[in-house]
Amino acid sequence: MPHTPAEHEPLLSDEDFAGDGRHAEGPDTDGFDAPRRRGVGASERSTPPQPQGPAQTDRVIISAAEEIGIGGSDALIAIDDVTGELTAYALAAISEQSDATVLSWASSYAAASGLRQRFAEQIDSGLLRVPSGPQAVSLEDAVSEVGDHVVALMRLPKALHALEHRVRSLAAPIGAREQSSLRVVAGGRVKHMSRNQNDVLATVFSEVRASRGIGKSRALIGSVLRERPAGPSIAEGSSQVAVRGQQRHVSLRATGAVFGGARADAGSRLLLQALDQAVAAGELATEEEPVTTAVDLGCGNGLLSAYLAAALPESAVLGSDDDTDAVLSTRATLAANGLSREDAQVTWDDAISQLEDRSVDLVLLNPPFHDGTAIDATLVQGLLDAASRVLRPGGQLWFVHNSHLRFRTEVERRVGPVRQRARDRRFTVLSAQRA
Repeated sequence: MPHTPAEHEPLLSDEDFAGDGRHAEGPDTDGFDAPRRRGVGASERSTPPQPQGPAQTDRVIISAAEEIGIGGSDALIAIDDVTGELTAYALAAISEQSDATVLSWASSYAAASGLRQRFAEQIDSGLLRVPSGPQAVSLEDAVSEVGDHVVALMRLPKALHALEHRVRSLAAPIGAREQSSLRVVAGGRVKHMSRNQNDVLATVFSEVRASRGIGKSRALIGSVLRERPAGPSIAEGSSQVAVRGQQRHVSLRATGAVFGGARADAGSRLLLQALDQAVAAGELATEEEPVTTAVDLGCGNGLLSAYLAAALPESAVLGSDDDTDAVLSTRATLAANGLSREDAQVTWDDAISQLEDRSVDLVLLNPPFHDGTAIDATLVQGLLDAASRVLRPGGQLWFVHNSHLRFRTEVERRVGPVRQRARDRRFTVLSAQRA
């Protein structure tokens, strides 16, 4: 047997589930959305909801943590705490332990900023650590700075590879120490859970079991680390991309749940095909009007950033994303292609908020259109506003969107005159010049 359940709490069985847990079926219906994986959130999502008490999934995680007990732990970790309630519980739980600390790690810059605002007093007093930008801190690096006996609280990611990445990021630095321990409590809605999640946890823990349920939520508990668990892996892939008319092999890297994995998504490929035709024709980066600064807004796995760094070697290039996994993936992609340089930077940020107004000549945008599996066109509006804010007069936005959606009027209103550059059954590429 790969894992040993406690006798009084069975492992989740196939009858408990409505899916295989590999893909999202929509947001958590207890009132809060899961973090968006394609980063770059709109400004209205830059802070978590005001404290309203734990949601149902929070409650089942907290209940399971209290069941296993946190005595003897010198660090509690809340991971991707979208409501702030797991962090609040952890702080209350260690309030009488002078040598214990809480780490609240969020993959989203916007979510981390909201946590820092809500818990500013606890951060200032040293009770709480929350990573801040613009340099994204991996979960593995953040965990390496906490104590030896750790309890981690988290919501179950919808994708199995994301869950595996999270638990290996926790286990690797802690398991490398002598006399250390790690327990993970990961909760979710039962309809999004599967036995496959048990198996993922069992690659790291010798004991995996399910908690008692609360409403439609339940938690998985992993304990007793296996000896020297392997750390998180980086996926590798590649694509052929035209750079100034010449085909070039681009290596791609992906970590965690970054959008697209280590693959070139179809929207990005169509955008780059149209963009490179314009670059090769001299429509961009001329001697009279050079591109001094180009931005990949929502850089994902770094494909667009790599193109910019290769096609515009004299330009400063910035990849930026709200998601830590995306930032780390883009940095790895640039390095894998020999494109790392001082003026090719990647930052962790919410909708390029740290860039000055009218400071950029070119913005590439392949934005998110899905919240869960539902299409939500409003996710794009804040990003278009951000692009408009940072573009210099005469600067260009290149934007790809689903062809059945209509964005020409929105782009023209926010940025300036629009041209359709490419279109197929699935995607449309527009360029707009800043008025």
